[in-house]
Amino acid sequence: MALAAALAELHAQARCPLCRGPLRAPLTLDCGHNCCGSCLQRRWQHLQAPLPCPVCQHPCSREPRGTNTQLAQLADLVSRLPGPRPEGHAPEAQDHCAAHQQPLSLFCEDHLELLCDQCGASAAHRGHRLTPIGPAAAHHRTKLKGYLEPLRKQLQEAQRAWELQDAERQEWREQVANQRTELLWESEHLKHFLRIEHDVLDTGVLRQVSSHSKKILQGRKKLSEYRASLQRTLWDIIQLCLQPDLGLLAGVSTVHQQWDVKLPATFSYQPVEPAFILPPHYSGLQNIISKFQTDLTLDPETAHPSLIISPDRKTLSCRQGSTEPISDPRPRAFTSQEAVLGVEGFEGGRHFWQVEIRGSGMWALGVCEESWPRNSPVTPTPADGLWQLQQFTGLQLDSRRAHYRVGVFLDFELGEVSFYNLDKRSHISTLTGTFTGKLLPFFCLGSSSLNFSMTVVSQEW
Repeated sequence: MALAAALAELHAQARCPLCRGPLRAPLTLDCGHNCCGSCLQRRWQHLQAPLPCPVCQHPCSREPRGTNTQLAQLADLVSRLPGPRPEGHAPEAQDHCAAHQQPLSLFCEDHLELLCDQCGASAAHRGHRLTPIGPAAAHHRTKLKGYLEPLRKQLQEAQRAWELQDAERQEWREQVANQRTELLWESEHLKHFLRIEHDVLDTGVLRQVSSHSKKILQGRKKLSEYRASLQRTLWDIIQLCLQPDLGLLAGVSTVHQQWDVKLPATFSYQPVEPAFILPPHYSGLQNIISKFQTDLTLDPETAHPSLIISPDRKTLSCRQGSTEPISDPRPRAFTSQEAVLGVEGFEGGRHFWQVEIRGSGMWALGVCEESWPRNSPVTPTPADGLWQLQQFTGLQLDSRRAHYRVGVFLDFELGEVSFYNLDKRSHISTLTGTFTGKLLPFFCLGSSSLNFSMTVVSQEW
């Protein structure tokens, strides 16, 4: 029994895992498995490296260079040995029809199943396309290999889509993290404001309590003195009533004088309700930005000769490297100050725009009337038709903070121009006036502001 089992195992090891026959011109793969050279060539036809082992699917970096001659001779010797066929390795179990115990020699293309000759002649497969196993296997192997390239492309597309999805996910997580940081900062800012407001209100209430307490004590003192006076008068009247007629009439004048004393005024306390007002950016600034955001462009025809306007007409900066004035300025250009106007004008409604200021120097923002003179040597005022916020931005040591964002909100009908610090989300100031004509956005940079620029920001804050 042991000899028979050993012979069966020897026969099994000497067979090709592809064709199930004795190894012919065997090739040894990187993983150690062996296959017939012709079987391996058919299996690997049209495949790209790395080539998979037909047994374990281990990737092989290259095809075997030559035939394993010693293994080929050993397989030939084993095929000549007598003995039973090894269990578990007998091809008959797979190569024979289970119903008729005949070799599987046909393939039904309609039902995609293996058949023996008797199955192929049965009524169940009459009229079907029946192909011998060899040609059928070659045809389907070629067909399956034709799927490889489209599948590779689909895999590449799926990989790219996965990477894009992962990048979008990462970007979304960063946006959420930034929003959380921004929300935390804003909540801390609001808490700080509430603490200050609480201290102010609490101090006001304490002052009211102290002031009213003093007045109440003074009123109590007067009432106490008045009560004592009434008690004395009451006692004097009682004593006077007990006197004879002459004594009563002699003292009645004193009693009448005491009786004319009036009741002192009592203190009336009216508690004052504390006025709690949120800063503008918590009650309306974000609403203003989302509803009235306006996209502006700069008008190069109005720019002072020392200013440079970017091609997209969003940024103005000082001209550098030249000290000579530029001759023949444009007819509508500023000559008295380094300023430029916006193309868009407003004759009504509400409008909001943002300006990012980079660098250091003197700058101004606002609106002016369309007829406002461009060559006036005097400092302009709202009475002249210019409503502006003028400030100086100092040098920032931290280059990441070397910018300053300002919001301008024009309410034409209300006659107000408001300015907001969008970095701190706070209100700077509000200018009022009577707007009757067309108003144009106004931008100005100081003459000594080298490396200094303004940019009209389009996106919402």
